[in-house]
Amino acid sequence: MNEEGAMVISVTDVSKTFGGLISKKIRALDGVSFSLERGEVCGLVGPNGAGKSTLISIIMGAEARDQGKVTVKSDKPVGFVPDRPMFYEDLTAMENLMFFAQYNKVDAPMESCTKLLTEFGLGGRGDEPVRNYSKGMKQRLAIARALLHGPDILVMDEPFTGLDPTMVIELRDSIKRLKGSGLTILLSSHDLHEVNNICDSVVFIKAGKVVNKESVAECHRTMDVQFTILNPTPSILSCLDGYAVIDRSDDGHTIVVKMEKDEVQARLSELVKAGGLVQEVRLLERSVEDLYSELIMEDGR
Repeated sequence: MNEEGAMVISVTDVSKTFGGLISKKIRALDGVSFSLERGEVCGLVGPNGAGKSTLISIIMGAEARDQGKVTVKSDKPVGFVPDRPMFYEDLTAMENLMFFAQYNKVDAPMESCTKLLTEFGLGGRGDEPVRNYSKGMKQRLAIARALLHGPDILVMDEPFTGLDPTMVIELRDSIKRLKGSGLTILLSSHDLHEVNNICDSVVFIKAGKVVNKESVAECHRTMDVQFTILNPTPSILSCLDGYAVIDRSDDGHTIVVKMEKDEVQARLSELVKAGGLVQEVRLLERSVEDLYSELIMEDGR
């Protein structure tokens, strides 16, 4: 078992090209590198066609890479929840889990399956055929199946796709419980709100390249701060020199700049000392969505 904080997934300079000979070559991944530590919950985000699913397939060993290295340090096989989980629809949830438990030689299979069904809110419906399950229930069943062998690492590909708000909340709560257990999770998703709520870090990928890996806590530490100043003279506004300007009103009275939380009070004091008539200060906490807009959408999708 890995020690707390130890690196458990390392992706180094991984590239993958599809096509050739007859069809046009497509560079799906181009020198991708990042790493995850034990217990880290990381979101993998990017537009359609960015290479997320290809990267996950390579990490899971289902797709060969052209170059680079992937290292997964785990005592057990990685648990995997695909974007479209498949089951034996005519079998019950319990029968599905028992099949995989026995296939993977899980100790005390009946006890393990019963425990997971209960943990994911399916205990009362374990004897129903899976064809009767909603998409949200199938997603929870897929997570239970991925955890049967007690993995150290869980990889999830677009788990929130197609879920209604109630299902999203239930799945979010399930993932948060897993997060508290110390499991390392790599989560691919287009739902930036959920990534913001669940993850410790985010890998941003665009056109097959990782453009940044950012701590969610660091993202929240920086804010967009809106100052409304009644007399915005150049000398007064010079107090905000050095900060990135996000927005400015046509009349010049309102300016939005990016700064860290602990700098706001000092900048406000400087504005007042310089003679600024500050009418309002609004703190606009930044999110993963803001960072996505800057990193992924700044020059188009």
